[in-house]
Amino acid sequence: MARWIWKFGEFEIYHNLLLHNRRTQYGWPSPPVWKVCAPESCVRFAREVPGPGGTIRVWAKGDFAVTVWRGYEKTEYGGQHEIALGDGPMRVTVTVSNRESFPCLYVDGDLQTDESWTADDLAGDPAPADSCAWFDAPEKSPEVFPFAYAPVECVRRERLEGGALLDFGRETFARTAFRFSGKGDHVLRFGESREEAMSPEWCVIRRTVRGADRAKFEAQAFRYIFVDDPGAKVTAEYEYLPLSYRGAFRCDEDIVNRVWDTAAYTFHLNSREFFLDGIKRDRWVWSGDAYQSLFVNRYLFLDRELERRTLIALAGKPPFEAHINGIVDYTFYWMIGLYEYYETYGDADLLRRIFPQARRIMDFCRSRADADGFVRGKQRDWVFIDWAPMDRAGALCGEQVLFARALEAYGSICALLGEDSRGAAEQARALQAAVLERFWDDEKGAFVDSYESGKRFVSRHSNILAYLFLPMDDARKTSLYAHAILDDSVPQITTPYFKFYENLVHCEAGSDAGLERSIREYFGGMLRLGATTLYEQFDPNETGPERYAMYGHPFEKSLCHAWSCNPIYLLGRYRAGVRRTGVGYQTFEVAPRLGDLKRFDCTVPLPAGEVRVRMDGERLSVLATAPGGTLVFGGQRLPLQAGQEVSVAVR
Repeated sequence: MARWIWKFGEFEIYHNLLLHNRRTQYGWPSPPVWKVCAPESCVRFAREVPGPGGTIRVWAKGDFAVTVWRGYEKTEYGGQHEIALGDGPMRVTVTVSNRESFPCLYVDGDLQTDESWTADDLAGDPAPADSCAWFDAPEKSPEVFPFAYAPVECVRRERLEGGALLDFGRETFARTAFRFSGKGDHVLRFGESREEAMSPEWCVIRRTVRGADRAKFEAQAFRYIFVDDPGAKVTAEYEYLPLSYRGAFRCDEDIVNRVWDTAAYTFHLNSREFFLDGIKRDRWVWSGDAYQSLFVNRYLFLDRELERRTLIALAGKPPFEAHINGIVDYTFYWMIGLYEYYETYGDADLLRRIFPQARRIMDFCRSRADADGFVRGKQRDWVFIDWAPMDRAGALCGEQVLFARALEAYGSICALLGEDSRGAAEQARALQAAVLERFWDDEKGAFVDSYESGKRFVSRHSNILAYLFLPMDDARKTSLYAHAILDDSVPQITTPYFKFYENLVHCEAGSDAGLERSIREYFGGMLRLGATTLYEQFDPNETGPERYAMYGHPFEKSLCHAWSCNPIYLLGRYRAGVRRTGVGYQTFEVAPRLGDLKRFDCTVPLPAGEVRVRMDGERLSVLATAPGGTLVFGGQRLPLQAGQEVSVAVR
C-alpha cells in the first residue's frame, strides 16, 4: 500500500517547529529559548525500477518535477499527475520543493511510494525515505498531525459580575469556539484553577477578541474559562492522540487507584506529537522530562512511535552546536534514552537512520570535555541536574556520571551498527574511574558534588545519579545509600522530577516499603485538594491559592505535568515486578514485591502481548501472553509459558 514519504526526520522537525512556536504567555507569543530546526525546502526522491514501470499517479506537498533515467538518457515529465513510465530498467526521481511546510511525496499505481525509495537534500548521500502508517492516502496529509477530537461539556456555569465562569469538571486540552451576544471586544481567560481564570493580571493563557460576534481558538489547556460576556455560548472539543491504554492497575485502596487513574489521564494529556513536559505553560519538548516519560510510556501505552518521534525531534539537524534545550545533562539523557529505546523495542533501524546525528551530538559533547576528561559548564551551557542547592564549582559529579553513561550508550550503539566509536567505551571507563577517585569522600561515605571547591558538599542528587548510572562495588553503594539518601541532614529532594530517581534508588536498594505511603500522601494529597491531574510540584502544607505559584508568578506552576506520572512505572516495575532482561523483551522477568498492599491486579504491556500479575492475599498468579518470561518469587524461578497461568502461594 502506498504511503506519503519524506526525508528521514523532516516530519518530526516540521511538527516540532510548529509546536515550539505555538506557546503564548500573558497574551503574547513566547518564542523558543533554544535552537529549533526547520525542514529542508527541496528534497529529491528516487526509486530504481528493474522492470516495466506501468502507470503512476503523483501527488506532492509542494512543486514537483518527475524525471526518468534510462542509463544516461532522461525523460522529463515535470509536474504531470499521471505518467506512463514504459519499459525498464529505469530510475525514477521526483524533486519536490516546498517553502511552506516540508517536501513529501505520494505515488500510487504500478509503482508506489514506501521506504524502498530514497530521499536526499541534493547535497548529501541518499538514504531510505521515511513514512508512517497514518498517511496511506492522498488526502491524509503529513502536514496535519492526525489528532482525534471529542466534545467536552461545561459542567457548571457561574454568572458573575462582568461575565461568566465555565467549569469543565477536570483539566482538558481542547479547541474552543465562542458565540457572543453581539459584536464587540471580548476578553477570555483559560485557567487550570478557578483562581487563575479569575485573575486579569496573572492568568497565563488569555485571548482578546476585537469587534466580532464569534471566535475560534486552537487547542490549549484549561479547566475553567472566564468570558466577559455572560450570555456567550461556548463549545469545546478535546484534542488528543488516540492511544491504547495497555497497562492497568487496581488494588484494594481507593486512593492508590485514583492516583493511578489520574496519572494515566495526566500522561495521556502530555502525550501528543511528542512527550511534553506540561500542557499549559511550556508545551515544549524537554529532553530530561522526555527521558522520564519513556519509563511511564513503557508501562502504560508502550507506544514505540511516540518515543521514536520524540527522540528524532530532540536530536535536531546538523550542525549540532549547542546542548539539547541548552542543558548539558539533557544531551546526555538523550543519548542514554536512545540506547534504552533500542533495548526496549529492538529497533536497530532507527539507530542506523539517526546515527549520523548521534555521532555529531557525541562529538560535540566530547569536544566540550576538558583535558582531564571532565565536562564543565561553558558559555551558553546550563548545568542543571535539578532545581536544588548543589556545589556547582568546577566539575559537577552528577554531570560526569551522566556523561560517562552517555559514552557507554554511544559505544554500545556503535558496536551494534559496526561503527567506530573512536574510543568511547574506553573514555567512559576512564571517566568512571576518575569520578570514583576524585569525587568519593571516604570520611563522608558518599560522593561530593565538587572536589574543586573544597566544600565537600554532599547532595542527594549526585549520589542518586551515581547509584543509578555509575558502576561501583556493593560497599560503596551501601555506604552512599546510608550517608546520602537515608541521612536526613542531607538536603531533601523537593521536586517530583528528582523524587522519581530517589524512589528508583530506594526500590533498587530493596527499601520500597514507603512506595505506597508516598503515593497516598504526596500524590493523594493533590487529589484530596481537588486536583484532576497531577501537579509539577506539590507541598502538602500549602492548601490555598499559594499552591499554584512557581517561578515567581502566582499561576505558573503546571497542574498537569508528565514527570508526576511515575507511580505508573513504579507500581508496574516494583509491585508487579515486570522488567525487560533481553532486547525487545525477548526475555523478561516477573519478580513481584508485594509492599503493604493486600490485593492488587496489574497489567504490564509487552511488545508482543502483556503480563498480568494478580495477588489476592493468599496466592500470586501470573499470566503472560508472550514467551520468554520467568517468575521469580519466594526463592523460586519458574518459567512462564505464553497463555498459561502460574500460581504460587504467598507465605
